[in-house]
Amino acid sequence: MNVIETRNLHKHFGELHVLKGIDLTVAEGEVVVIIGPSGSGKSTLLRCLNFLEFPDEGSEVLLDGEPIDPASNNLDKVRERMGMVFQHFYLFPHKNVLNNITIAPENVKGMTRAKAKEIARDLLGKVGLPDKEKAWPSQLSGGQKQRVAIARALAMDPEIMLFDEVTSALDPELVAEVLQVIQDLAAGGMTMVMVTHEMGFAREVADRVIMMDDGMIIEEGEPAAFFANPTEERTKTFLGQVLHA
Repeated sequence: MNVIETRNLHKHFGELHVLKGIDLTVAEGEVVVIIGPSGSGKSTLLRCLNFLEFPDEGSEVLLDGEPIDPASNNLDKVRERMGMVFQHFYLFPHKNVLNNITIAPENVKGMTRAKAKEIARDLLGKVGLPDKEKAWPSQLSGGQKQRVAIARALAMDPEIMLFDEVTSALDPELVAEVLQVIQDLAAGGMTMVMVTHEMGFAREVADRVIMMDDGMIIEEGEPAAFFANPTEERTKTFLGQVLHA
């Protein structure tokens, strides 16, 4: 069953036509990795899925087969079902790690403080940071901040996780620890859509790889075939650049 679907998804920013009729499906439990050059619309596509950006009129985004109508759907409820982690961590600098994770479950879901703390501590264990609950964001490495950001998103118990270039702001030696957390989520059956430049991760973890260029999906397929025998010249050129950089 498809948990996410887009039909004829367009997005303009003024005169700039960023998304040009994207048709996308994501099945329950599927890990979809989106690759492509900068400016191809990858991040905008993710942000349209949970209406951080509003698609143009005539575009459709469906969740569990039901079209989302911004005028009648509670978008906060839609966003609760889709956790999103960004390139920059956006942790609250004036709150410690535990409070960064508990704030949304308490204030959005009405969870008790005790229950939110219990969930937060469990998630900190899962992301490998059980001893950091009292640390301030300024005391953490980039990789640790990103793992806290993932735990914060998971604390809302989303059905789908959206990852937008979550390793691109990290030093290379910190990338692996974040990717390991995402890989563990994938192994647990979490539905994911991930924009990344980590081709090794895409090859190993994705169920499907999508190539975007100039606001369109130009190729997609299972990782083995996609990387070994891309059909589009643009895909071949892009992979040649990133795999041999």
